[in-house]
Amino acid sequence: ASGDFPENTLLAFRKALESGASWLELDVHLSADGELVVIHDERLERTTSGEGLVHDYSLSELRTLDAGEGEKIPLLGEVFDLVAGRAVVNVDLKGCGTAVPTARFLATRMDEGQIVAENLLVSSFDLQELTAFKSCQAGIRLAMIYDQEPDDLWQQAEELAVWSLHLDLPIVTREIVEEAHQRGKRLFVFTVNKRADFQHMQQLGVDGVFTDYPVFEGGA
Repeated sequence: ASGDFPENTLLAFRKALESGASWLELDVHLSADGELVVIHDERLERTTSGEGLVHDYSLSELRTLDAGEGEKIPLLGEVFDLVAGRAVVNVDLKGCGTAVPTARFLATRMDEGQIVAENLLVSSFDLQELTAFKSCQAGIRLAMIYDQEPDDLWQQAEELAVWSLHLDLPIVTREIVEEAHQRGKRLFVFTVNKRADFQHMQQLGVDGVFTDYPVFEGGA
């Protein structure tokens, strides 16, 4: 619910759950001391009171920053504690080197019975991160993210055996939606914040959208 609340914070995730969202998407980076923190950018300036690169700061240093409305940068574990099985969580591997620690974190949570694989999806723009994740944790669904269509899109999708494709709104066409479905892939679109775009994506038959507003003004 980052259209109305600070993005990638426990407040935004809590408000999304309260609005009835059945999926949440979040972004992970590594702190300097190897902790999985939830923040979109590799730099701190846009969403926090800090400056510089996320991975240059320890967790304790990151926790001193204001991520908006007094919120702190959350740990990945804190988000899963909040969700507690109430929604599917799409973990986007944003930071370099996040694949293996994320795979280990999710494996531990699943072993403890706190998460089931059906409530997880791991995505990334970085095919190397997805490949590294799959080598550690093959039982969790994967998704590739694109903001432009590569020539070898379908080859990549088949090689990684991804469950879904996540495409930027401007590159989505009826043809690509149909091709994805013919190949047994789901197709989700980001970021859809306008009702007209939402309705157009419905008409094209996409499987879902990413939005900063789980409930659009005037109705869902």
